[in-house]
Formats: sequence, structure tokens, C-alpha cells
Amino acid sequence: MDKIYLYTIIFLLSSFQLSAQQMLNGKIVDEESQETLPGAYIFIKSESGETLFNAYTDENGAFKVQKPAVGTFVLEASFIGYQTTRKTYSDLKSNNLGSIILMQDATQLQEIEVTGQIMTGEVKGDTVSFNANAYKTRSQASAGELVRKMPGVRMTGGTIEVQGETVGRVLVDGEPFFGDDPAMAMQNLPVAVIDKIEFLDQKSDQARLTGFDDGETIKTINIITKKETRGGKFGQLFAGYGTDDNYLVGGAVHFFEGAQRISVMGLSNNINQQNFSADDLTGAFGSGNDRGWGRRSSDDLTVRELPGITKTNSIGTNFTDKFDNGKAKFSGNYFFNDSQNRLQRTSERDYILPSDSLQLYDENRNDETNSQTHRLNMKLEYDISERHAIIWRPRVQYEKGTFSGLLTGRNLYDKQTPISETANATKSSNEALRVDNDFTYRYKFGKVGRTISTSIETGWRENNSESNLVSVNRNYQSNNIDSLIQRTLSDNSSFQYEVEIEYTEPIGEKSQLRLEYEIGNDKSANIQEVSQREMENPVFEMDSTLSNEFDNGYMRHEMSLGYQYAGDKLRIYSSMNYEIANLDSDRLFPGYENTQRTFKNFIPRLYLTYEPDKSTNIRIGYRADTDAPSVRQLQDVIDNSNPLQISMGNPALEQEYSHRFFARARKINLENSKSFFMYLSGGLRENFMGTSTYIATQDTLIQNDVLLRQGGQLTLPVNLNNAWNANTSISFGFPLSFMKSNLNLDTRLSYSNQPGLINNELNTNHNLGLGQGLSITSNVGEKLDFNIGTSANYNIVRSTLQEDRDANYYSQSTRLDLYYNFWKGFFFSTNVNNQLYIGLGEEFDQSIWLMNADFGYRVPPSENLEFKVTVFDLLNQNTSINRNVTDVYIETVRTDVLQQFFMLTMTYNIRAFGAAAKPEY
Repeated sequence: MDKIYLYTIIFLLSSFQLSAQQMLNGKIVDEESQETLPGAYIFIKSESGETLFNAYTDENGAFKVQKPAVGTFVLEASFIGYQTTRKTYSDLKSNNLGSIILMQDATQLQEIEVTGQIMTGEVKGDTVSFNANAYKTRSQASAGELVRKMPGVRMTGGTIEVQGETVGRVLVDGEPFFGDDPAMAMQNLPVAVIDKIEFLDQKSDQARLTGFDDGETIKTINIITKKETRGGKFGQLFAGYGTDDNYLVGGAVHFFEGAQRISVMGLSNNINQQNFSADDLTGAFGSGNDRGWGRRSSDDLTVRELPGITKTNSIGTNFTDKFDNGKAKFSGNYFFNDSQNRLQRTSERDYILPSDSLQLYDENRNDETNSQTHRLNMKLEYDISERHAIIWRPRVQYEKGTFSGLLTGRNLYDKQTPISETANATKSSNEALRVDNDFTYRYKFGKVGRTISTSIETGWRENNSESNLVSVNRNYQSNNIDSLIQRTLSDNSSFQYEVEIEYTEPIGEKSQLRLEYEIGNDKSANIQEVSQREMENPVFEMDSTLSNEFDNGYMRHEMSLGYQYAGDKLRIYSSMNYEIANLDSDRLFPGYENTQRTFKNFIPRLYLTYEPDKSTNIRIGYRADTDAPSVRQLQDVIDNSNPLQISMGNPALEQEYSHRFFARARKINLENSKSFFMYLSGGLRENFMGTSTYIATQDTLIQNDVLLRQGGQLTLPVNLNNAWNANTSISFGFPLSFMKSNLNLDTRLSYSNQPGLINNELNTNHNLGLGQGLSITSNVGEKLDFNIGTSANYNIVRSTLQEDRDANYYSQSTRLDLYYNFWKGFFFSTNVNNQLYIGLGEEFDQSIWLMNADFGYRVPPSENLEFKVTVFDLLNQNTSINRNVTDVYIETVRTDVLQQFFMLTMTYNIRAFGAAAKPEY
């Protein structure tokens, strides 16, 4: 009850009404093209010229500004390159000012181009905007090369971090580009089309529909293109062939005509480039810490990059447009990918046992995976009228694949004393279909801020697989050898829905309440049929211990009361949710058993944004959340695909309850181009779903039927407490005028407290991570471009069961990227990467140098046609090493990667701008 009282007090304190004032709204539009103008300034002035209030337009060219109390006032709208517009209003009846037209000022544009000093950018509330011309890159650079030069940006593999937060979306002129795939947009947009780069916190679809800020945001990059490039086409076509029969062919062409944008792309190669980009050839290398396990999850037009070496064939298309005078926005994409992956990996794992003892596990695996993926996504946003609006988002994904793998695993007391081992051969095939459909409707009442909306989300999954396992196992203590021949058929399906109704009510111009009710259910059926046979007997017989059939339901009800306050400098959102969830699981085979759980929780949330001045932004957030155990985690079904590492579920699992917080501070001085960012986050989990590991001291039967060899491990999920983590990132950037470059310093600190059970004894791994990064990005010009940076990380690892054991390790990654156009169309480029590892063990401690080099020529006068010779891994030292720390073991992993080869590549850059552009409304 104390927790309920505390949450209620927090909610009430944050839910008071601070003022009641009216807001004016409208749009700023270009006179000639009728395009909206994001980033235009709005000033509300008295008749005498005194500025009363000011604002700026968002990514859609819309603005909201406080309405003055005086009867007559002047609205002044300005935008760089346009004549300033002034309009006088008297006794205004409506708060909607409609579209305000700005005319281009050719004289002003000419003066800026000839004599004007390029401004670094501007700050507009949550949005930081940087002018592309203030950062010099090579002429053929992509958006990613431009963005990495900007303060507060950190790019690691396919992940982009801005001000300590991971970027989840990239927009072009405020509209989706390549769905929700940041890396794809960064790789395919050339700097030639970019005018500005904006970093912002984009609100959820529901918040943008209703106008009620629910505090949920996605860190977003909005790329504003140059007006003259919004009509035409651009892209790349490339082909290359190299030693060892390595090849690369593909391209991407983008057609822009106002709001209509069409992209077509294709890629085929055997050099490990798994996603579209001609210049991202460093994807051929495993660069250590960030590539060992794959870099990304699936997005609209990309696949998760697999470790090992992959042969890829893929095509994709992306389409966006506006209809009905700009009220309807449609976007969609289709993607097909065919990949063949080979993985060779070795790993060494140290299990942390009670009484200062250790057990080792070594594993070697050689896998081949073939997969095909079809993905279709669409989204329609339609403002049917001033009061009615909808968002509809259907998605379909189909996958099929085959897998074959060889695995050898060995448990040891020490390096020379084995306990048990296994050798497995596995072949499997799978087929999966996924269909999702989300629909949201909103109605605005006559009173501003009063809305009602409803959303329906549905999802259907079907997954079928067949797996065949042949395993030979040995116990070194008794010298017993046995074999296992097993076939597994799985059929899993699920249907889930979620229905939500939301009502918002203004309580003054700056305050708003929200009432919400949500109901959802996740129904699933799982059938697993496992059969075994003896070596000399060709007939399979069902194993009832490993076979199962389950029907599961997870019904959830949630009621919520929310409040927001939107002041000039202070914005608050708070809510109190009450959730009731019922889990109902029926085991139909072997033997009927019903499992029911009911979870009841208060879930508070609070977000606060404070802007004391234009250059400073502080944002603080707290949210609680729940996480129910998955169907797989609840099933007490044994998985013995690796007989030395058996796993099973736990029907007694409870729901996990988490507390998460963050704090972010930003200070930017655009006059001297100095910037400061700080991001702090952390979390505490109650009933943390951790792992219980049992390490057999002798041959043991699990459920009286499945043999666990001496030294083998049985793992199952359990609820534990005292699981928490904290992270902070601080970055500081400023120009180095003497060398025409920018310096960025990045300091990172992390701590995790992760509990686990080992042979029923509690072990907690404490992991303290210290990181320091430094990067210098050039701002010289198009002919010389370089980036140099280093990132050092030191991890201090301690386990409560073995506090004296030193598992500390140090890694450092240093990289130089250099491009030099040394004479006419001839150029040289290289990237050099050093990976230093200390403390991983004698076999893994090393300093690895990776070097690529290009020598090329661009044919004048357009220089669109390019020939280059590339050498990959010039020093022939490429490798991939990872260190993983969990609650029960510390593991070091090495993965084989692509080795040295040479390639000749021809690239044609398409740059055809200036076609008549359709209006963007």
C-alpha cells in the first residue's frame, strides 16, 4: 500500500493546472511551390513593434504560438532566403490563421552565398538543426559521413547514437524514407541533396493525432533537402570483381518529384555486405566488439547482419506520396532477401561455481544457414477533414530457411582435464508467416484539445519447423559413449489483438487531461512432437518427455488517467495506469495441466522537459512497466539440442515489474560551435526473470528420462531480485580552428548488478564499465576529408561467489578514415582500424590491425563515373573477438571473418536535378 500512496502523491503533484491561455496555429508555405517551410520563425508583436511571443514551425511547417491579450497585434514570419511577411490582426475570431505565404528573396540568397558566413545551425526547443554547408565532406559522401561530423553523434556499426540515445527513425523533409530504418537512409542519401540535419524527439503516432503528448518519443533524424533537388533523380549503380572470385553488383536509384518519392534498389555479392550501400564495404570485416553477434534487428528494408560470411541477393523498393491536397500521406515498401551464411566460431566459457571452483566449457561450431525473406509494409495517414483523421498500417512478412550445423562441446575442470563432451550434427528447416494490422481513428470536437480516438492492433503468427539431430556423447569419468538420433516437428501459431479508446479534454490552453482504456489478448497454440530411434533401428518412436502441446492466453486490461502541461519553458506529462493481467495456460500433452496467474499493478509515468533558454534543454523521465513471462519460458519442456547444455521452462514464473528512468541535458552555443550533452539512464527490476543453472556433478536424469552428463548444465528461468543497471554518457564538442576540424570528447560510465542461481546458490555479477572516446573530424573541404577517433573501454568484473577472481579486461578501438583527391580526378582513400584486447586470456589478447585502401579515378567533367581498385584487409589480420558477461559465466568468443582480397569496382553516380517538382502541399 505504501507504494500505491507514493505513486498517487507523485501523480497528483504533477497534475496541477498551471495556466489557461489560448494558442494561435497555422502553416508557413512557399508562394511558388506551395511547399511548407520547416524551421521558419514566427513573432507576435504589438502595434509598436515590441515582441510579445515567438515560435517556429515544426517538420510539417506548422506552428503554435501564444495568443496575446491585446485586440490588435502583428504577426511576423521569416525564413532564410525569403522576404519577411508581416500581417496585422484585429479582433480575431478564430485561432486558426491558415496558410501564411512567404516569397523567395533572390537578392538575399545571392548575398548569403557570396559574403555570408555559414551559420552552424539553430536550436528550436527539442530540435537541434545543423546546416550541412557548415561541415565539409568529400563530394560523393553519404548522409552518414556528414552526420558523424556533427556534435553529439556516435556511429558504431549500423547503430547511430545522438546525444546518448539510439536513433530509431530517419525522415526526409519530415516524411518517412526507407520506413523505420536509420542506417538505410544514412547510406543512400548523398550530401549533394542535403540542406540541413535536424535531431529531434518525434512523438508517437497517437500523440501527433490527438495533440496529447504522452511522453513517448523516438530519437529521430530529419534530413531537410535542398529545394532545387526535390525534383529529379539520384543514386548509384556499381559493379566489382576481385580475387578469389569475389564479386559485388547492385545499385539504388531514387526519384524525387515534390512529395512523391520512389526508390528502387538491388544488391548481389559474396563479400559479406548484407544491406544496401556501395560505400559500406567495411561490412566485409568483423571489427571486433560491435559486429560479433550481428548489428541490428530487422527493419523494413534491411536484415539482421549475421556473424560469419554471407552471400546476399536482395531487391527492394520504397514509395511515398501525398494525395487529396496533402491531407493523405501514403508510404510503402517491399523487400526480398536471399542469403547464404557460413559461420565458424570458437568460444571459451568460465562458469562461476561455489567454493572458489571453476568449470570450463569450450565449443566449436560450423554452421550454414540459407534463408529467404519477403517483407511488405504500408502506412496511410489521412486527415479526412478538420475533425476526422485516421492512421492505417498493414504489414506482412514471410520467411523460410534451412540450417545445417556441426557442433563440438566439451566440459572441463581445467584446460587439460575434460569431464564430458558432445559432437552434434543438426539439419533443420522452417517456414514462418506474420501479418500485422494497426488502425487508429481520431475525432476532434469543436473545443480545441477535446478529442476521442480509438485504435485496433492485430497480429497473427504461424511458424512451422522440422529439425533432425544426431549426437554422440562421452563421459570421461566412466568412459561411457552413447548416441542420440532425434527428430522434432514444431507447429506454433498465435493471434493477438489490442483495442484502445482514448479521450482528451483541455483544462485551459496549456493543460490537458487524458482518459484511456485498453484491452488486449494474446492467444497461442504450440505443438512439439519429438521422436527418437536407436542407431540400429530405423523406426522413430515418440518421446513423451520432450513432446508437448500447449494452449495459452494472456488477457490484459489497463485503465489510465494522464495529464499534460505545455508551457513556454516547462512541459510535464504524467499518468497513472492500473493494469490487470490474467495468464491462462493449458498443457494438453503429456497429461492435462492448467496454469493460471493474475497480475495487478499500478504503473506510474512522469516526463518533464525544461528549457530555461534557447540553447539549454533538460528532460527527465520515469516509467514503470511490466513484462509477462513468454509461453516458452512457462513450459517445463526440455530442449536437449545440445546434450551438454539442456534447457527448460518454469511454470512458476511470475510477472516482472521494472522501474526505468533517464535524465538528459543539452547545452549548445552556435556562435562558437561548442556543445555539451549528458545522458543518464538506469533501471531496477523486481521479480527479474534471471537464470538458474544446475551443473551436474555426476550423470543425472532430468524428469526421470533425459540424461544430463556429468559436467553438463541445466538452465531454467527463475524470478530474482536486486537486478539493476545505470549508464551515463557525457560528450563535449568544439572546433579546432587551427586545423579546420572539430573535436568531440565522449565519456561513458556503466554499472550492472545481475543476479543468478548456480547450483541453488545466489551469485551476483557486478560489471563496472569505464569508457573514453575522442574523435577529430575534418572540416577542410571536398578534396581532403578525414576522421580519426579512438574509444577505450575498461571493464571491472566481480562475482559474489568468487570475489577474489580477476576477470577485468580492456579493449580499445582506434580508427582513421582518410580521403584525398590529390590530382584532378584521381583520389586515394583508406580506413585503418586497430583493435586492442587485454585481459581476455593468452589466446585472445592481441593487437589487430585492419586496413582497407582505395585508389581510384573519376572521369571528368561530371566525375559521375568512377573506377577504383580496392584492397580489403591489406595487413591480413582481420578477426572478430567478443567478451560476454552474464550472471553465471564469463565467455570469450572468436568468429571467422572474410580474409584479404583485391577488387576492381566501377560506380556510376546519378545526379539529375531540376525537373519540375510537384507541390508538397
